[in-house]
Amino acid sequence: MKNKLLILLLSGVIFSNLAFSEEKISPIDSCFEAAKQYEAVSDLYNAALCYSDGIKLARKADYPKLHELLIAYCRALTYLGDYASALANLEEAELLAPPDDESFRGRVKTAYGTIYFFQGNFDESLKYYEEALVCAENHGKSSAIAIAQTNIACVYGEKKEYEQAAEMFKKSLETLEEVKDSSSIGVTIYNIALCYIDLEKYEEASVYLKHASDVAKRSNVEIYTLCLQGLAKIEVHNGNYDEAERLLNESERIADENHFRQALRSLYKEKKTFYVKLGRYREAYESLSKYQEFSDSLFSADTKSKLNTQRIRFELREKELQIEDQKNTIEQQRMMRIFLFVVIGLLLVLIAMIIRIWHIQRVRNKELVEINSTKDKFLSIISHDLKNPAIAIRNVLQVLADNYETLSREEILELGIQVLQASEEQVKLIYDLLNWSQMEVGRMPYNPTDLKFVELVDNVVRLNKMHAASKGIDINVEVPDDVIVYADKNMIETVLRNLLSNAIKFSNENSEIKISVADAGRQYVVSVMDNGVGISKDRLNGIFGMNANKSTVGTNGETGNGLGLAVCEQMVRKNGGTISVESEVGKYTKFNFTIKKANV
Repeated sequence: MKNKLLILLLSGVIFSNLAFSEEKISPIDSCFEAAKQYEAVSDLYNAALCYSDGIKLARKADYPKLHELLIAYCRALTYLGDYASALANLEEAELLAPPDDESFRGRVKTAYGTIYFFQGNFDESLKYYEEALVCAENHGKSSAIAIAQTNIACVYGEKKEYEQAAEMFKKSLETLEEVKDSSSIGVTIYNIALCYIDLEKYEEASVYLKHASDVAKRSNVEIYTLCLQGLAKIEVHNGNYDEAERLLNESERIADENHFRQALRSLYKEKKTFYVKLGRYREAYESLSKYQEFSDSLFSADTKSKLNTQRIRFELREKELQIEDQKNTIEQQRMMRIFLFVVIGLLLVLIAMIIRIWHIQRVRNKELVEINSTKDKFLSIISHDLKNPAIAIRNVLQVLADNYETLSREEILELGIQVLQASEEQVKLIYDLLNWSQMEVGRMPYNPTDLKFVELVDNVVRLNKMHAASKGIDINVEVPDDVIVYADKNMIETVLRNLLSNAIKFSNENSEIKISVADAGRQYVVSVMDNGVGISKDRLNGIFGMNANKSTVGTNGETGNGLGLAVCEQMVRKNGGTISVESEVGKYTKFNFTIKKANV
């Protein structure tokens, strides 16, 4: 709000030098002189009516300075909030202006910037204000340069880029000091101080506030009251509560004597915060009530301004009727162009539909190929991978049955271990098949909760410890106790179990597997790394897909089905994460997947 007020105070300078060379005051000039007087007392509604009447007379008289009048009217409409009418008048003024008038071109850019600023489109506003600064520098007028610099600084302030805002205000201050505009100097110094307050650089802010108050006390009393409020805020920060209260009371006295409603509203908001900090709740409540009272008053004034805008729009209807005839003269040409555009558009739509249908057909064909490939993979797993462990179990049991009396205890133990390994492979395959099929048809339940991640990891490690110990593999867990994730417990345990099982399978004997977690902002990155055989580059691509030829044999001859990583990828994605792999043949393989933090 403070920045919009600043633009209102400074950008008005753009039009304050509007002058008429005729010695005799014409009715048109009278309208605009009256409009400027209304603007001087902030009666924008009556100012807009005077501008409107003057423009009507100027159109009838073919007035040579119509573009000057239009841009002045645009300003009044902008502050009344009628941005559409303001843009329409500004565009007409730009068309009527002399092409070589760099000064007027800069004022047009400023007017565009102000409209977009009030609409909250700060990027567009900044673009036009920077163009206005270039025009002002080309024209060489210091006051126009200062206005453009101040407006740019205000945009940076609204974008919360306070460092840039402060630097641009300082440039504006140097320019204003050249033209000795004491009122605007005080406002600019005050705004520099506000930037430093927002940056929490209170010492610099205090210096500028004291300087601003010295200048504003002589030239702009309202800004002086705001400076006192800023100094009070700094005293509160420094713990000097008595001095802060004295400054706030002094600001209240001056603002009340001069009926500065905006300053009083800001003051009571500061007082409310101050008294709450001191625990003086009755006074805080009184300040809050007064703040609400002034807020309601300003809201009523704003509502009245909007109602006045509607009245202006109604009175401008006459102007719209006047230009209706001009629109009718070009309507036939416009309709013809529209007809041609429609025909061309229909042809383009037809072409686009044909391309779209062709594309959809290609996608469907591709999906059918993938479905067939998945079906073949599924049948291959059932017919081959599910059969092999069963045959192995049968063969071992046959050996036991045929040679039970002649086998030694060690041989029986070894055959038992073979049966156990084959059973584990079969159970793992059955789990993978069930998980994969449920994911494919969308029937796997998804129940995310807050989970202590180290407990999940410890549980999975415990289940795989015997398998790892049989190969002399150490599993090193580097997961802090305070890592809390938001995920489905069963799915994430399945992912960890598959990744750890694969790491053990492809690790060399007497090696190490590391499970770690890294903070990645809104997520954690979980890594499972082994120092095993690695994966070649040609096999890394598509490693998470359903590839029938993907499964390989482990370092101790362990078998697999190639389904586990596909299940992992789908489960990680279901939990809102991604999974990736990096590897170097003969050195290491590292799987990484992301998982949501519990508090995000």
